[in-house]
Amino acid sequence: MPHNNFVRLSEVLQHLYTDPATADDPIKRTFIFDGTKVSANVSILRGTDNCIHTQPAHDELVLILEGECGFRVDEEVRRVGVGDLIFIPEGTIHGPIIDNGPIALLSVFAPFFDRNIKNIMWSRDNTA
Repeated sequence: MPHNNFVRLSEVLQHLYTDPATADDPIKRTFIFDGTKVSANVSILRGTDNCIHTQPAHDELVLILEGECGFRVDEEVRRVGVGDLIFIPEGTIHGPIIDNGPIALLSVFAPFFDRNIKNIMWSRDNTA
């Protein structure tokens, strides 16, 4: 996506594409911002694949844009919906538990999320 300082999330959600670096991941992402210290992406999850994972080197903020689901952070699971904001410290196991239709998320990572390296360890791969 071309560099832009302003993004209308409703338009991003209508025209999502999958970043090739996330094509094989349970969570397909559309990156909307990349700064030197932060990255942001949007994703829509429709299935019930195992999305539990860790990012060993990134803190993450997740904002629920559409839908509702369970969400795990460490050993705690809570029901979340539109407008809920979740903080995930680096190295913490976490992820959405999709049980009620699609959910749209905005994720903000710090530091910068370099898609040329493996940043996420999925529990499905027995590495989280």
